Amino acid sequence: MAVATKLLGIMAIGPGLAFKEKTFYRHMTLLGRKLGILVFVFSPKTVDFTTRTCIGYQYTQERGWIEKKFPLPGMVYDRYFVGPGHLRYRSVLDRLQNDPGIQFLGHGLAGKWQVHQMLQESPELSRFLPETHLFTSKAFYPFLKSKGSVVLKPVAGTHGRGVTQITEQKGVYLVRGRNQRNQPFRRTFKTIEGLKKFVRFTTMQRKHLFQPYLHLHTDTGIPFDIRILVQKNGQGNWQTTGRAVRVGNGESITSNLHGGGRAQPLASFLSRTFSSAKRSRIEADIEEISKLLPPFLEEKHGPLVELGIDIGVDRDGNVWLIEVNSRPGRTVFRQTADDKARIRSMTQPIKYAYYLMKERVGGT
Repeated sequence: MAVATKLLGIMAIGPGLAFKEKTFYRHMTLLGRKLGILVFVFSPKTVDFTTRTCIGYQYTQERGWIEKKFPLPGMVYDRYFVGPGHLRYRSVLDRLQNDPGIQFLGHGLAGKWQVHQMLQESPELSRFLPETHLFTSKAFYPFLKSKGSVVLKPVAGTHGRGVTQITEQKGVYLVRGRNQRNQPFRRTFKTIEGLKKFVRFTTMQRKHLFQPYLHLHTDTGIPFDIRILVQKNGQGNWQTTGRAVRVGNGESITSNLHGGGRAQPLASFLSRTFSSAKRSRIEADIEEISKLLPPFLEEKHGPLVELGIDIGVDRDGNVWLIEVNSRPGRTVFRQTADDKARIRSMTQPIKYAYYLMKERVGGT
């Protein structure tokens, strides 16, 4: 069966209709219909390369989501989060990405360590990066002794899961963070041997990196970070879709929404939290990162369609580039009631797909 050039497949986790973000995908489907693009959701689990088909789900206003067999789409929007339980589909994903008849809007970023190494090559962006090392026992414990407090995080973690702060105080080691169920925890170890046993268990199955603990919280101890969503628009150019602050609670070291954080408008939060001089410097640094990071990272990594950029600000007003996500969520704009950013965040991918389809056929 021939590859269809007017099909846009959203690759997401199933099985069946169990995929998330249905409101987002429904919005894309309805806009795609106006542009002459048939949008459907599929999982790599259903791909048949022999017949070049897959099982997908198409939204209709009359019947809701319906299951159908589709030809492999000519264009793919990758929203497939490859967790530990999905690694067996890695070969399918690689084959889809290397298929000459299929174009991905963007390719997912690798882990935090690989992204950090790429960003280190930028003289302008590297100044915003915290000191970061790939975990080894030999390097970690001297680093903890010299810094006093460090953060240990999985290279491939999401939503703040597995992020741990370790602090040494007079020979006692205080540990707090979020476990793999994203629940906050605290532990105390009175000996280095007890801490080493905990760290060994934590790092034995997945690669981790470590950084000095940065005081990315308000004066009252509430953690927060800034989420910036940048996306390709209908002209193929990078554009900032929206910005928001994610505020955690005193029990957590992270502010991720999946860990109980809440989103707030950026401008009012900065006004309440920092002086006018610090606020101006923070806003200027955020603008610089938003402008420089997307094209630089795309040059190093390859095609990208959107990025969620997470920025931390310490108590002195210093800006830190914490993380970059190539499959960002959109919940922050619903929580801040920023309807313009929320709608734009859902329409930009389909508009960019339409732009690419026009480019492929050389038409207008």
